[in-house]
Amino acid sequence: MRAGHDAVAPSPRVGQGLPTGFPLLLTLGLLIALYAGILRDLAWQWWDDPNYTHGFMVPLFSAYLVWQRRAKLAALTVEGTWLGLPLLLAGVAVLLVGDLAAENFLMRSSLVVVIAGLILFHLGWEWFRAVSFPLLFLFFMVPLPAIVLYAVAAPLQTLAARNAAWTLDVIGVPVLLDGNVIHLTRQSLGVAEACSGVRSLISVLSVAVAWAALSLPGLWSRAVFVVAVVPITILANSVRVVLTGLIGQWFGAEYAQGFFHTFSSWLVFVVAFACLLGVHSALRLLLSRWRVATP
Repeated sequence: MRAGHDAVAPSPRVGQGLPTGFPLLLTLGLLIALYAGILRDLAWQWWDDPNYTHGFMVPLFSAYLVWQRRAKLAALTVEGTWLGLPLLLAGVAVLLVGDLAAENFLMRSSLVVVIAGLILFHLGWEWFRAVSFPLLFLFFMVPLPAIVLYAVAAPLQTLAARNAAWTLDVIGVPVLLDGNVIHLTRQSLGVAEACSGVRSLISVLSVAVAWAALSLPGLWSRAVFVVAVVPITILANSVRVVLTGLIGQWFGAEYAQGFFHTFSSWLVFVVAFACLLGVHSALRLLLSRWRVATP
């Protein structure tokens, strides 16, 4: 063979193509071995904890977003980078620390970091950017640590009690506020952690982020829509506490318990989604008028 036509072997490169065959099976096997027990316990918490029943829908929605972008992903260049390795190792380190500290949040969150590292290592930056939002959305399936949940719930409890007491006083119902306890003439209402609205806030926030991603263009409109969740949830929860107080005041404390208490928790979501629909419609109207006004 002539020297001028000697074949030159290509240099090895990370991510020459989609990982298939044995490497793919090995990766999936390792992930299952590492996270089978963690994901089983996570699913049980979704089932048992009313704060996180939306967790079942989060991975399905992330998968839908990836499927929705399948045409764009198929056109991307597959060129893995070694920069994914530090991210992958960081995810494994978070898993180990969480296991040693018995901290479920760290162990569960590490799965998202590990998946991000694998995508970056095998597929490259273009793929990583294309699926970054579905990856970040997966954090909504991970229950917050109890210390964070209680830290958020405490001020929401106080705010709900104050708003409800003020509203009842404005409409002419005699009321005395003592901390988070609302004293009426026929009953006393204690705004407990379960009535703080934190449960609604977590669930409605995840829905709002998904809603904004699917239906609103532009970063600022999505940000406004998501931020609106906080005052809307506080308002909806205050309405719930006020109605509970009114039912107890007019008909007796026994009527404010049981069925109405369960029903009122769903009422929060109805009021919140109605308000979010109004905000969404207003944003769409503003965007359409802005497009017409912009030459």
